[in-house]
Amino acid sequence: MGCGASATPAAAPAKAPATGAPAEPDAKMPAAQKSLNKEALSPLFDQHPIRLPCLPGDIMVSGDLPKEVVEQLSAQCAGWLYVNPDTDAHFMPEVVKSAGVQLQVLPLKLDDLPAGRVDEILQSIQTLPRPLMIQCTSANRAALALLMWMARTVGYTGASAELLVKDLALDTMKPEATKWMVDQLHVVGQKNGPLIERSPEVRQLFDPESSTLSYLVACPETQEAVLIDPVLEHKDRDLALISELGLKLIYVLNTHCHADHITSGGLIRKDMPEVKTIISESSGAKADMHIKHGDTVKFGSLALEVRATPGHTDGCVTYVLRTKTATFAFTGDTLLIRGCGRTDFQQGSSRRLYASVHEQIFSLPGDTIICAGHDYKGRSVSTVEEERRFNPRLTKTVEEFEELMANLGLPNPKKIDVAVPANMVCGVQDEPETAEVTTGPPEA
Repeated sequence: MGCGASATPAAAPAKAPATGAPAEPDAKMPAAQKSLNKEALSPLFDQHPIRLPCLPGDIMVSGDLPKEVVEQLSAQCAGWLYVNPDTDAHFMPEVVKSAGVQLQVLPLKLDDLPAGRVDEILQSIQTLPRPLMIQCTSANRAALALLMWMARTVGYTGASAELLVKDLALDTMKPEATKWMVDQLHVVGQKNGPLIERSPEVRQLFDPESSTLSYLVACPETQEAVLIDPVLEHKDRDLALISELGLKLIYVLNTHCHADHITSGGLIRKDMPEVKTIISESSGAKADMHIKHGDTVKFGSLALEVRATPGHTDGCVTYVLRTKTATFAFTGDTLLIRGCGRTDFQQGSSRRLYASVHEQIFSLPGDTIICAGHDYKGRSVSTVEEERRFNPRLTKTVEEFEELMANLGLPNPKKIDVAVPANMVCGVQDEPETAEVTTGPPEA
């Protein structure tokens, strides 16, 4: 089971309500000043170009509207962003303002865009009170503005945002606007900087051969850092980035014993003996330290909560990170973007995976950012609420899920015969030294 390292368990993770809010919401996010009466507004959605996407749930987009509809909507909204010129014949500022709604006008014209205008619009969406209306001529550019704001908030690539056009049923968005949006957003593995601007702790790394997503998580106060699910072939790249950022690597963590790539943890440890490797005790793999459900892994002022999420393999865990501005869940292969890990080898169990996701991941706050272990379509991240609503596998009943997983008919990963034996010994063929590393509860 490893090298004798000990772990001090923290209290077992408490289950949050499925619809809960983050424990520490972003202080810059405006609070709702009114409650939308969706039942009263429903007839308007059928008759006019108005959409209320289920995410984020408090922002509507619309096209041109008659005065009486603007009056009805103004009574429901606290903020209003108009992305047409204020000279537009359909603009009704007096009606909006008379209802006490905070109004801003920032024209968005894609073929004649002033420098900095997108940033101005995204900042306006960030700060205007909720419920918020974004309005243009046909709800095309309004929907575009909403998605660009969501991309900045969550860390979407163009492919991730494009997926949401479909999932959120934003049928007012035209193909040319979607293409413009995709071109503006980053490509997976090519983002130079933190995954999201408001939380500088997390950076995402990518291996195009196995479509593995790895993560560098660093404490801004102490520069102590950890690597999650790193890939052997990118050891030099990852260590160069760590050096460039002036970080001190403390741990290399794996979410499970991988079958499609070899971890770089063992070779990093050979080059840097002070770095310790971590994997779950249920994996049966060697490491400097073994963790289990309820443990925490501390570095600097940050802590990763360990949640056991078996099903893809016996030893799968999810690491949960709570920063001052966001919550992240590093789910490995347990939960993917609109998918999940296979369950037909390495002691896999579709029923256990289903329970793991619903009990340990879907119980997190809805805006928790899902940092999956793979994506094969150029997408970067998702959220708990997205996957609760849109994951085509895990929105099924457990019986339907079991039947689906039993009939996937997937070939084995190309590297399974090499990767699994190597990863059982942390990527190297020697016995790691005993490490004096413990975990403890996060700071209160």
